[in-house]
Amino acid sequence: MARPAFCKKLVATGLSPHFRSVVEIRVAPLPAVLKPTELLVKNLFVGINASDINFTAGRYHPSVKPPFECGFEALGEIVEAGGKVKDFAVGDIAVTQAYGAFAEYQVVSTRQAKKAPSRKKEWLPLDLSGTTASISLAEVVKPLPGEVAIVTAASGGTGQFAVQVLKKVYHCRVIGVTSSVAKESFLKELGCDHVIVQARESIDEGIKRIAPTGVNIAYESVGGETFEAVVENLSLRGRILSIGSISEYSDGSAWMKPFSTYAPLQTRLLSKSATLHTFFLPHYRKYASRHFTMLCDLHNSGIVKSCVDPFVFKGLESVPDAIDYMYSRKNQGKVVVEL
Repeated sequence: MARPAFCKKLVATGLSPHFRSVVEIRVAPLPAVLKPTELLVKNLFVGINASDINFTAGRYHPSVKPPFECGFEALGEIVEAGGKVKDFAVGDIAVTQAYGAFAEYQVVSTRQAKKAPSRKKEWLPLDLSGTTASISLAEVVKPLPGEVAIVTAASGGTGQFAVQVLKKVYHCRVIGVTSSVAKESFLKELGCDHVIVQARESIDEGIKRIAPTGVNIAYESVGGETFEAVVENLSLRGRILSIGSISEYSDGSAWMKPFSTYAPLQTRLLSKSATLHTFFLPHYRKYASRHFTMLCDLHNSGIVKSCVDPFVFKGLESVPDAIDYMYSRKNQGKVVVEL
């Protein structure tokens, strides 16, 4: 494959959670020479994440100043490798996690890449989304067989893996939460024992119907009223794992102290000897390769599905549409853009 001198990439020209309003496609030069442990990757697919709008808002790195590249993850083909690279070769397919993934080509270090079995897009969700679920459950929550677990945003990119790992690896009783009736059968196919459809009942009503004594584990990524309802319905010594608060990203309320009609969080947790955990994947990087390999093996054996939403997005110009689509809560599985 010929090595290009330039490539197109999405660049944020301002700071805002309104992704579409601050990004544009630019043509930028690629480095003429790679550093010894770098890879040049031609991206085939890029993944869409809720935090893409946090990044363009400058919330992850308050000191960042536009213009800057955006996007977190991709799957692509290695077209060039630095002189000291040993574990990758030209022609290998890799999943990558590095800032600036929304680009035709990307330079990454070997520590930001993992070999993928093939160029199929289904391998992409297993990395960032899959390992977020797998690592956080294994290293933080430590589920036990028979425990009752609830997963909010269960049909999303990481929620789908939380459901399957809790059910098929830890043998928990799993409750999936979704916004619409259309996603109910999808969650049942993933392994949910029960589904709370918010168009029919509130989360509070659903948990009280399914698990009157509360849930032992909550895998929570929505925030706001969803988080509050889950906390209210934890069992004695329950554990809630917060990996984000997607409902509050667009307006920035996750970064402000919200008004609450509930008792202080510490009081509610204390009353049940419950525990709140938080999880940010970069802090657990040392576990990533092992968990990605495990998930690939589970996927190969048919135990864990890697679901990509069937709606097709093509080209860098469609990334803003893909982000809007994910925030519309229509997706069933990971939202991916084909380049």
